[in-house]
Amino acid sequence: MSTVTLNKSRLIIATIIVVAVIGGGAYYFVSSMNKADVIIAPSQTPMGGLSFMLDENAKEFTGSAPENRSGNTGGIKIPGYGTVTLPANMTNVKMILLNPEGNPCYFSFELVVDGETYYTSDMVPPSMCVEDLTLTKPLEKGEYTALLKIRTWSLDEGHHAMNGANVEFELKVI
Repeated sequence: MSTVTLNKSRLIIATIIVVAVIGGGAYYFVSSMNKADVIIAPSQTPMGGLSFMLDENAKEFTGSAPENRSGNTGGIKIPGYGTVTLPANMTNVKMILLNPEGNPCYFSFELVVDGETYYTSDMVPPSMCVEDLTLTKPLEKGEYTALLKIRTWSLDEGHHAMNGANVEFELKVI
C-alpha cells in the first residue's frame, strides 16, 4: 500500500470519527433539551406563552348556556356573545366567560377591543366560568366591535393546544 493511499485512509477515518463525535454531541444536547420540555409542571408554559394555571376566579356556571357558535359538529362547544353591555370608566366589570359543559378542554379567554387586550384569563375547566373581570384599564362610553379570543388545551397531563376560536361581538359601554 502506498503512503498516499494510507494517508487518504487515515484522513477518511479521522473525518468519520470527528463527524460521529459532533453528531453524537448534538444528538445528546438536543435530546436532553427535549426531555426537559416534555415535563410540564402546572406553573410552566405548555403553548403560546401562557402559564398553565387554573383561573382562581373560575366557578361553576349555573345559568342557561349561551348559543353554541361552533355548530352541531360535536367537539369543542364555543359560546356565542351577541351584544355585551359594560359600565364605562370601570375596571371591575361583570361578563360571563364560559367553558361549556362537556367540552374536552380547558379554555383561556382574551378580551380585545380596538386591537388592545383588556383582559386575559387563566385556564377555565369545562362547565365553569369567569364572570368578575378586572380590565387592564377602563373603557370609555361608546359602541365597539370586540373580539373574544378563546384558546383551548386538552384535559390530559400534556395540556396540548387544540383548536381555538375568535368570537366577534358588539360591546356597548354605557
